[in-house]
Amino acid sequence: MKKIELPEDYAIVLQQVKEMGEEDFTSLAESLRISRPRLLHIVKNLHHKGLILVSRNTYSDAWIQLSTKGARLMDFMWPESRAFAS
Repeated sequence: MKKIELPEDYAIVLQQVKEMGEEDFTSLAESLRISRPRLLHIVKNLHHKGLILVSRNTYSDAWIQLSTKGARLMDFMWPESRAFAS
């Protein structure tokens, strides 16, 4: 696997999304106690790296889930995460 450098808060976002299966942007910001602007920055970067997928629901909030690449990275970084739904 190609080496990917991630700041700690990026890894925490990936871990939370992995645990939940998918997460809406607002709930993710609240549960991680990350400001919306900071989370937006993290989500944009993780999306650019191909680690997450972002979609809109009918309530105009963004839903975030791991991409296949993101799931593989989490399985590598955090093998126990395989117990969580993907």
